[in-house]
Amino acid sequence: MVALLLRRSLARRSLIVPAVLVGVVFLSAGLLRAETWPEYPLKSVPQWRGAGFYLSWWKIFLCWLLFLCWVRTTNWINIDLQAIDVLDYRRWNPIVFGTFFGTFLLTWIIPYFWLAFALLVIAYVAPLAVYVISRNAKVPNNERVLTPEHLRYCFAVAANKVGIKVAYEKRDPHRAGPPLMLSASHPDERTATARLLTARQMPGLLAAREVLYDAVSNRASAIMLDFGASAVAVNLMIDGVWIQREALERDTADPALEALKALGGLNPQDRQSRQQGPFLAEYDDNRLQATLATQGTAKGERAMIQFEQKKIHFKTFQELGMRPKMEEDLRRLLGGDQGFLLFAAPPANGLRSMVDVTLHCTDRLTREFTAVEEETRRYEAVENVPVTTYKAADGQTPADILPKVFRTLPNVIVIRDLVNAKTVNMLIEDMLLEPRLVLSTIRAKDGAEAILRIASLGVPAPQLAKVLGGVLSVRLIRKLCDSCKEAYQPTPQVLSQLGIPEGRVQAFYRPRPADPENPKEICKTCFGIGYYGRTAIFELMPVGENVRKVLQNTPQPDYLRAAARKDGMKNLQEEGILLVAKGVTSLPELMRVLKQ
Repeated sequence: MVALLLRRSLARRSLIVPAVLVGVVFLSAGLLRAETWPEYPLKSVPQWRGAGFYLSWWKIFLCWLLFLCWVRTTNWINIDLQAIDVLDYRRWNPIVFGTFFGTFLLTWIIPYFWLAFALLVIAYVAPLAVYVISRNAKVPNNERVLTPEHLRYCFAVAANKVGIKVAYEKRDPHRAGPPLMLSASHPDERTATARLLTARQMPGLLAAREVLYDAVSNRASAIMLDFGASAVAVNLMIDGVWIQREALERDTADPALEALKALGGLNPQDRQSRQQGPFLAEYDDNRLQATLATQGTAKGERAMIQFEQKKIHFKTFQELGMRPKMEEDLRRLLGGDQGFLLFAAPPANGLRSMVDVTLHCTDRLTREFTAVEEETRRYEAVENVPVTTYKAADGQTPADILPKVFRTLPNVIVIRDLVNAKTVNMLIEDMLLEPRLVLSTIRAKDGAEAILRIASLGVPAPQLAKVLGGVLSVRLIRKLCDSCKEAYQPTPQVLSQLGIPEGRVQAFYRPRPADPENPKEICKTCFGIGYYGRTAIFELMPVGENVRKVLQNTPQPDYLRAAARKDGMKNLQEEGILLVAKGVTSLPELMRVLKQ
């Protein structure tokens, strides 16, 4: 790649000196080309003075104007040869330069200006026309120049510059196609430029942009390409669910993947090793960070492209989808002086957002907060919540810095990562001595599983039962598209199984099925998926006397859930049924989420 950049730099510089020489010769030729020259009497040369004005300035102007046009187009040809890389610049640069320069030398011996000037025009136009025809035959239609479409574009650009509004389509050869641009991501600008130039020389870059545009325009957070023997399966992660798209042919997908690998700094020819590299995608005024990961499989290769999603900042529990009554109960737990409050969720189900909103909604002015975080796993900063970090790389755990944290006498400790039993036991011992509220997180399906996961670390269940105040669990669920959802009457049997009294709910909602007579008529909001966006369903498990007894005696999941129901808990299924009854989501979607 360094050799390629050097070659381009030398190729451009190789035209500078000849162009300057041609300009000097033009000026000299214009000055020598006179209308008439006086006769010099040899005996009176020192005393002779003519009338002057013997130079043809308009002829000089014509020659100089033609020269400037030649310099402009020759420079464009030189740059274009490097950009499209389908013609040999070592052949075309001498043709374009040598033809014009040689003809110009020939015009010196032609005594008729118009004949000489006509030959010079032909020497300029002919190589340019042949080059345009040759390059247009080797590039896609949207990259061709001097075509009717290209001329209309040039006219529209010129008109817009003088205030005449003319609609036009951008003709930048690298912006042709979908409105999504790609660039390399690397701290070194030179390396990033080299990767981008390499990718632009590959024929599959346009196809790669089309695949990425289809993904981001459909709100996808990831793309999975499975390369088989004859086709490539395409799946998009939209609202947490893999959606199958139309398969690609290998002739299209292989060059596209090679271009993306070059953009990410990977080896395009390696189809077996695990590789990973970043790149950037610009779409709709947004700059998305993307990561390409590839790995060889038994059938071929798998490529995963993940987009760094723009974080949505929620401010209230209601924005997350929590019912006002549950929010009231949660705030009561958060306002307590002592207790262990757990937050639980499966991976990628909104656990971080839930804790962020919780911290923003708590009283951080009259109470002292502090947080404990791993140095390389920092969370969003929250006002009035100072952070103390530990280094896991050096073998540290939260337990190593908790004594220091305790000495600051905080009212609330936020420690999201419970990595070992020593940390939990230290927190429990401190809470039994000092009134203190502890907020923490754990990956679990529901409250009962979260409690048992804490106990499985080696924490004595009786000790945990003394301080545990409650568990808030969350699941993300897709919302029906308001533009295309349709109502239907649920059967009495379904209502009975869901525990809904007959006549309480008049209709459920579901995605509108595809119309076989109009298969191309799809919803313009969700593009035929039937769902648009997500909300959350919550389960607030209070730890009352019934749960404490079970936790101390028979800590089993089913017993804990039954005891929590006695203490007034509504489980995830009941909370989800409320969303189904309100038409926010569908019954099949609720069943899918509960099976996770």
